Amino acid sequence: MQIVLYGVAVSAFVAKVRAALDLKGLPHEEREPPDGYGSAAYRAIVPAGSVPGLVVDGAPLFGSNAILEFLEEAAPEPPLLPADPLGRALTRALAGYSDDRIEAAGRAMFPLVKRGWRADPEAAAQGAARLAEALARLEDICAAAPAGLAPGGRAGMAECALAPAIQMGLMLCVEVERPLTPPPRVARWMAAAGEDPAIARSLAIQRAAMDEWLARWRAPGGSCGRG
Repeated sequence: MQIVLYGVAVSAFVAKVRAALDLKGLPHEEREPPDGYGSAAYRAIVPAGSVPGLVVDGAPLFGSNAILEFLEEAAPEPPLLPADPLGRALTRALAGYSDDRIEAAGRAMFPLVKRGWRADPEAAAQGAARLAEALARLEDICAAAPAGLAPGGRAGMAECALAPAIQMGLMLCVEVERPLTPPPRVARWMAAAGEDPAIARSLAIQRAAMDEWLARWRAPGGSCGRG
């Protein structure tokens, strides 16, 4: 397969797909969308205009979870999902929770940073509280899951989704001076997930991009364009 991953490096969804590609050992090229995502030039490649976009042998795919499901079917080994049905369902549920609760909580803080969060400290506090609540519920999920947060005992779909989403949210909370400490089970899981080379590489790329993005908005009149 010839694979091209289109995305912006701050995106937790892009980091998710990159980690999955690396976990499966699938060679790929990574490119930024021409003229930014949503542009006419990019829509000519990936009609949805969203990131991540994956072009496989010339065919465009979009939607990070759909892409991960495709990778699991097209290259079954090593697997992103456990072998047992319950474990597979739980892993998919965790990936969905990451998107709907944790990534969403972090993404909601991007506009706050861009418009100058110090002018609206209450919104900053509310944003951090939303992420804290999502992490607290994740801690409860960890405690209730038969095999803990990572069923099957190896990095897979849940780690690909959760690790960059949590990292992004925590970095944004630090930026608005509302730092969070993840609950203990989640913190232990984050440390373990970060030891996997594929997860670690994607986290490092995202972290560097986030640092650069945040620095641009700290500067007077800062702007990071379409990124």
